[in-house]
Amino acid sequence: MHILSSPAARSNTRREGKARKKPSLLKWMSRAILSLIVLLAAVWALIGYIGEQWMDQKKLAAFAQPSAQTYIPTNEMPDYVWQAFIAIEDHRFPYHPGVDPIAIGRSIWVDLSTDSKAQGASTITMQLARNLFLSHDKTMERKLKETAIAIRLEQEYSKQELLTMYLNTIYFGHGTYGIEKAADFYFGKTVRENGQKHTITLSEAALLASLPKAPESYSPVKHLEKAKQRQALVLKRMADLGFITEAEKEDALKKAIVLQPSTRAYVNAS
Repeated sequence: MHILSSPAARSNTRREGKARKKPSLLKWMSRAILSLIVLLAAVWALIGYIGEQWMDQKKLAAFAQPSAQTYIPTNEMPDYVWQAFIAIEDHRFPYHPGVDPIAIGRSIWVDLSTDSKAQGASTITMQLARNLFLSHDKTMERKLKETAIAIRLEQEYSKQELLTMYLNTIYFGHGTYGIEKAADFYFGKTVRENGQKHTITLSEAALLASLPKAPESYSPVKHLEKAKQRQALVLKRMADLGFITEAEKEDALKKAIVLQPSTRAYVNAS
């Protein structure tokens, strides 16, 4: 004999069925998310491993543990010196893992919409990877290597160590590499706080930060007006990011750019 259940009983049965399904769905979603995290971590580790194969470990060790007096750690510089470079080159440097997805997305969009390859997306770590281990050829192969090496560098070094290596290896024009040599070449000063020579000012730091994009084009020796325009952009970015105040920005813009005479003589003679 079949016993027909009441409407209330059938309703309770449906609710119990739904209640039993919910934990199963949540469990499946949790496993899927966990699997995705593990997969991404494995891929990230693999990319880092591949990047390491393209790195010259002896060269890296020489840069990571230098003995030269011209190699200055960021903690020995005024904050505005390294902040100027972060502001204009890679303002998300403290947060990204070596590559900047936002910058890459913007770069792809601009390149496709303008049918060109003018928009770059290299982070400070990627620039360091290129400067240390790669050529400056604009090829997809070099870009992939640059990305993998940058990821490996981020896995191995702190942000402060990477920024120190970057500032001490980049090219500032006229055969000058490294920020301390650049400060001496252009201004006869140092980037070190409380050093034997005068420390570069905020205005001078912004001028140096304007050079890595195109050292010869923005050279204050050859193209002073272009250099001042780029310097103004650096100072604006620093103010926008809260590194300096508007008053400090305006004061820095009013400072005259005074290059040491020997620099002008050297450039004119070469």
